[in-house]
Amino acid sequence: MKLRSPMRDRYCGAMRTDPRMVGYRIPRARGPYRPAAPAPSRSADLMGEVLGRLGGTGRALEFRVFECYSRIVGEALRTRTLPERLAAATLFIRVGSSALAHELTLLRGEILERIAAEIGQGIVTELRTRVGRIPSAAT
Repeated sequence: MKLRSPMRDRYCGAMRTDPRMVGYRIPRARGPYRPAAPAPSRSADLMGEVLGRLGGTGRALEFRVFECYSRIVGEALRTRTLPERLAAATLFIRVGSSALAHELTLLRGEILERIAAEIGQGIVTELRTRVGRIPSAAT
């Protein structure tokens, strides 16, 4: 047994009082337009992007520069050099021999261009070398 409300009996849908409203439907409320959600991103990619936007300061910026340096110099120089510190806009690098220090001096312009392209202009503007022992853990 189906129950009906007394109001439905009095005002059925077929009975309309205004002839202009025949065929008129009350618009349905809709929420704001929401575009499709983007695909999920890896947290490592997001952190790199966020740090890139923020620029980082102190040790965070120094580690970003060290990681960038290790990527761009290649395997041969990575095993024989070690970034030590970033002071102002100068990157100090420890090298195993004076011949390697001279080679880095000759490659300075190219290394600085690559770092600037990857991290940003003005973060590293100078490259200084220091001859010293390279620990085997850095290889």
